[in-house]
Amino acid sequence: MIQTTSIQQIIQDITDKKDVSLEQIAGEIGVSSMTVYRWKKGQAKPKSRIVLKALTDYINRNSSGEPNTLN
Repeated sequence: MIQTTSIQQIIQDITDKKDVSLEQIAGEIGVSSMTVYRWKKGQAKPKSRIVLKALTDYINRNSSGEPNTLN
């Protein structure tokens, strides 16, 4: 069975485990903080492949055990 993780859970994990704000995520991937908030609450989903790619890249950059640095 393939395990899937929702956008909500991914964003929650990043904000909880990496001490990153929604504003920081939004700034890194080029969307508004309200957009990320809506994703986190399940009120919307990323629609653009470009945004999904940016979010995936952001997650991959920040998935190590190292402290988060937004450079």
